Amino acid sequence: MINTVKSNFPKLNSESTLGELPLIDFQVSPTISVELVSSQFYEQPDLPGVIVVSNQNFLGMISRRHFYEQMSSPYGRELFTKRPIQYFFKATKCYENCLILSAKEKINLALQKALSRSEENIYEPIVVQFINKEKSNFSIYFLLNFQTLIIAQSHILYEVNYQLHNYQKNAKDYFLQLTNKQQKLQQHTQALQIQKQEILARNNLLEKQQNELITQSEQINNLNQRIKEITGLISQEGRKAFNATFTGVQTINKNIDEIVNIGQLFSSELKLINSTSNKIETVSKQAKHLAMQAAIIAGHSSSQLGGFSHITNEIGKLVSETSEAGRQMNQVAKNLITKIAELKKLTETAKQTSKSLVENNQRSEKILDELEVLIHQLSLEKTSVNLSSPIHHVNGKATTLSSQHPNSDENLEQKDTNVSEFPKFNNNKEKEKLLQQIQSILDSRNIKTNTD
Repeated sequence: MINTVKSNFPKLNSESTLGELPLIDFQVSPTISVELVSSQFYEQPDLPGVIVVSNQNFLGMISRRHFYEQMSSPYGRELFTKRPIQYFFKATKCYENCLILSAKEKINLALQKALSRSEENIYEPIVVQFINKEKSNFSIYFLLNFQTLIIAQSHILYEVNYQLHNYQKNAKDYFLQLTNKQQKLQQHTQALQIQKQEILARNNLLEKQQNELITQSEQINNLNQRIKEITGLISQEGRKAFNATFTGVQTINKNIDEIVNIGQLFSSELKLINSTSNKIETVSKQAKHLAMQAAIIAGHSSSQLGGFSHITNEIGKLVSETSEAGRQMNQVAKNLITKIAELKKLTETAKQTSKSLVENNQRSEKILDELEVLIHQLSLEKTSVNLSSPIHHVNGKATTLSSQHPNSDENLEQKDTNVSEFPKFNNNKEKEKLLQQIQSILDSRNIKTNTD
């Protein structure tokens, strides 16, 4: 006979079983006397009953209440004290109301089964059966006080209530957190809605700007085409004007050369006239001298030479007239020589001017060639940009338009032409401004040439 009481409740929960509870091990054989069992009950008032086993086989259980009830009956003590417990067991038939539960039975279910017993047996102890895992036909039995089962259930309910309280508290905290998060979510949703509206407005603005940029790009393409046509026309007309100017200059040079030749001939003839005039003057002087001699001779013989005096007078007049004519001829020759010298000087000046004009025409023709090449280059760059850089967004469009001619400003700066500004013109006023700018460039070139 062994009496072992398991104490100290473990931490229980709704899944705890009877095997986890404090159990009582009080087993006796069928041959032990009732007096010995009574003394054990007396010595250990906490024993709820006794288990009767024979060769590890369960025969039944006698509760403390039922034992004292039978022993206190008339003649009960005299009848059972000296007899074995087996006799008491069979006489009272107490094994019929014994509740046997598995050690793996959950506490809450075991309590329900215990409470479902009759009112007479509701407080009777419960037999807990432990089955050997290796030998299924071998079992060990323990007693479980009904009060222990009630206390265990109260512990479970306390733990459940405590957990429920914690769950409620956590749920309240979670609810507050959820409320805060919902408020924040609502704020974020409103902010997101505002951002969505702003994005939609920006998208509309971007779409509008995209359409405007597409329109401007088409206008730029048209303007570039128009500029190309104007440049071609300017180049053709300029080349025609340059050819005509060059031809006129060549004609002028040829005429100047002829004038120079004629002037040289005039100079030779005038030299001959001057020589002849000098000879006439010399002859007139000699005739005048002879006339004077004849007049002297006539004065000595005035009577015979009366007619001769008249002749000498006429010779003198003729000599005077010849001398005057020679003098006038010399004056005319000097005047012609002066004019021819001035004509030669003017001819040299005209020749230098025509030479300078030819050089200016050559420089202007070179400038037009450079302008045509540059316009052609800009057209190729524009075509390549339109093919390789489609407009995806506004920033991309602005970047594409601003990067279409990255080197144009530098090239046109070197040539003193602002052709790099052509792609920026998109209306008639800017086109007129472009034409005026081209004209001013050509005028500045002409002014520079004339200054040189």
